[in-house]
Amino acid sequence: MKQPFKQMEKILPALWNDRVTIYGVSETNDGIFNDTTNKVIVENESAKIVLKGLKASDQSFFGTDTYDAKLILRNGIKIPAGAVVDVLDANGNQVRYKRASKGYTGYISHQEVALVRDEKAKE
Repeated sequence: MKQPFKQMEKILPALWNDRVTIYGVSETNDGIFNDTTNKVIVENESAKIVLKGLKASDQSFFGTDTYDAKLILRNGIKIPAGAVVDVLDANGNQVRYKRASKGYTGYISHQEVALVRDEKAKE
């Protein structure tokens, strides 16, 4: 039963037109001090963004750009909760998602990450 999904795992990324760079943090030690530094988890990875909802009536304050989205990408990438995700879509537009869930890897063919974009609108 898993074999068709394993084949789909190889084909799906060819259908995804978005490119993502995902950033996390790692702990570093400087003598007796502990600190965190940003690190790139994956860069220029094929993925797909799916908007979960985008309605003007849901906006609590006009002048913000807030919506929920879902990131779909291949399994094998460990995405921690709180990761920052930069998405470059097929039209060349770049969007930064500042809040992410931990990757859900329950599917054989891909994983899903819930994202929230919450920024002040700007031109």
